[in-house]
Amino acid sequence: MEETRKTMAQTILSQKTDWRFPDGEGLSQRTLDCRQLCMMEVLKWKGERQLTPVFLNAFDCESNGLMLRRSEPEPGRGWRLTKYSPLNTEGLYPLIDSVFDHEGYCLLFYNAKEAVFSSYHGKHDIVHWSLLVDYDESGVTLVDDEGAPAFFNGYIGKVPWETLMSAHASSEKGGVAILGRRPGYTKTWEEEFLSLVRASVRNMVDQQGLKNLENFVKAVAESRAEALIPMLETLEFDVHYFRRLRELWKAAVENGTVPDRYKAPGWVEELVYVCKSWSLVMGVLAKWKRQPDKDYSAKLTDYLGQALESEKGFYRELRHLV
Repeated sequence: MEETRKTMAQTILSQKTDWRFPDGEGLSQRTLDCRQLCMMEVLKWKGERQLTPVFLNAFDCESNGLMLRRSEPEPGRGWRLTKYSPLNTEGLYPLIDSVFDHEGYCLLFYNAKEAVFSSYHGKHDIVHWSLLVDYDESGVTLVDDEGAPAFFNGYIGKVPWETLMSAHASSEKGGVAILGRRPGYTKTWEEEFLSLVRASVRNMVDQQGLKNLENFVKAVAESRAEALIPMLETLEFDVHYFRRLRELWKAAVENGTVPDRYKAPGWVEELVYVCKSWSLVMGVLAKWKRQPDKDYSAKLTDYLGQALESEKGFYRELRHLV
């Protein structure tokens, strides 16, 4: 697989990857998370021509006080992610060696809080993903949107084995993954898209999704500024992750991914309002982070209230499709 490894490394390293800027389908850090960005490069390398349908997921929402969550995205259109975790830290090298030799790449996942080569080190207790495109005796070559400057030049970094092993040893959350096709997958894109719509309405309207979002907005509204200020970075991270899927659906409308028969003007217009509302929330969080001596709690609560109402309008319209 030496030739394949060169091909993958050369493909990635020659194109000056920068996920801040949207590609032809509008895909970027604004619409995809770290795992999806890594998968995107692999899918391009494998020749997948339309990527947005692979990444489109159903909407849902969980909350607990000031914590806002949505489900981790899963690939669609017949693709699946298969994970492998070593039994111990010493098993990481042979695992990477074996998977890379067979596939020509690895998707690497680990606890970012424990990884000194991540800008999330010591900040966010989350599972983060990097794309491993090459390795040698000294270490691994990674593509990552949150690499620490000490190890990365832009999106490409070289991480010594010892540093990688240390991050893995500090956490049980770690391993490698590959992308493969589901055998016998026959759903059309129209069928799959309608399934996403149905699941979204079920999760957000028929179950507790909108209620959970309402509880989050209420928790922020009832918190004093002194309690919110230490949480601003976490809130910004959570809200950004939450709104990404909205931005991805908007990109799907704009790039023609949404099947024409389901592109009703009602929900499309409401989706634009949803994205604008969450952008206002992100803006006030970023502003408050820069000026922590000021009190933006009233403005934050106001914008979150607008976002909640926009979400309700969006699902009212989306429900008409089913």
